[in-house]
Amino acid sequence: MIPGSAIHAAPEDWAAQLRDRALAGPRAHDLPAILDAFRQHSDYYRARIGDADWPGVPVLEKADVADVPVGDAPDLKASRTSGTSGFQVTIRNTAREREFRRALLYRPQLFYGLPAEVNQVVFVDGAWCAGPADAPKWFSYGGTTYRTWFCGVAGDPREIWQLLITLRPQLVRGIASGIVRFVETVDAPLKDIGVRIVAPGGESLLPEWRRTIEAAFRARVLDRYGSTETGAIAWQCPDCGRYHANADEIVLEDAADGLVATPLFVSSQPLLRYRLGDRVRFDAGISDCPIGLPTLTIAQARRDDWLVDGNGQRVSPLAFQFEQVPGLRAWRLHQRSDGVLTLYFDADAPSEAAPALLAAVQATVPGRRCELVQGLWQVPATDGFSSKFKRVSSELAGRTNPSA
Repeated sequence: MIPGSAIHAAPEDWAAQLRDRALAGPRAHDLPAILDAFRQHSDYYRARIGDADWPGVPVLEKADVADVPVGDAPDLKASRTSGTSGFQVTIRNTAREREFRRALLYRPQLFYGLPAEVNQVVFVDGAWCAGPADAPKWFSYGGTTYRTWFCGVAGDPREIWQLLITLRPQLVRGIASGIVRFVETVDAPLKDIGVRIVAPGGESLLPEWRRTIEAAFRARVLDRYGSTETGAIAWQCPDCGRYHANADEIVLEDAADGLVATPLFVSSQPLLRYRLGDRVRFDAGISDCPIGLPTLTIAQARRDDWLVDGNGQRVSPLAFQFEQVPGLRAWRLHQRSDGVLTLYFDADAPSEAAPALLAAVQATVPGRRCELVQGLWQVPATDGFSSKFKRVSSELAGRTNPSA
């Protein structure tokens, strides 16, 4: 077991420990002890670490994750992610680790000042929407009981509006671009619903997105930052407005070539010095804030574009379920100014993956021609998305009347 995480406490104590740790300030990690725990995990890490101290341990890249041995547990569950560059990574966690990930995700809500019972609506991937009469998911944490309903970011805005106006949630969370898409397409008085806090995540929050959400809901927007691989990394503070890093639960290194993270609460498939690639920097000095966790500034992180189909309708970058294509290793999708799509991909068996990929794109972005190009890492910069921080990009994304 990796030392230093609150996951080793009883689950009913997680909220109290995470609250107390946040108020107490930064914790000094016992790096030699952490390295010893990784050495004990497997021959893989013993060979990788050797006698090196922390800075001398090689950084784990996305392509290395598949080589990390996974513990034998009956409750392991796999999650598949494309990451910021489109490179697919499979992450496996036990039931206890999944529950702790949720506890860490809910950590900022310990400081939101919400009532003892909260209705929340969460924008997730998909094109469906829960109904107001559907049974919610219940979760009690930190003295608050949450009743949660989910809606798809590409769902019918009228159905989402009906869900919101019926439930009148105090809290709205979920994918940033999905919340913005809803705000921009629904013709309804969102400010009258009574939402107190909107907590977007999943993408880098643009300043104009923040303004759009604030103006629509007349609510505070408190952003979150994390990844599938590491869980919640940082969250915007309701007191000082800066992003507090969960640096007590994740060893974070703001390296010049991208954030490096070591989550301490994962022992089944532990990641040692894993490079996320996002550009962040820790803030100098200590803010005047009751929360003592260090703060960071996100300089550059994932922010995909929306595409435009042949009918002029916008298509969410999260609408693509390429993870279901067997043998697909990585992909990137770009839309030129003439509307034509180019899907760059790498796969174990390209000739077998290509038909499934083409069918998926045509079904998701109807009315647009799509070209497949094998060789993800040979994408020309002239295609407008040489940055690794966009998996889906479009030269039509900002046009109000795109040509078909």
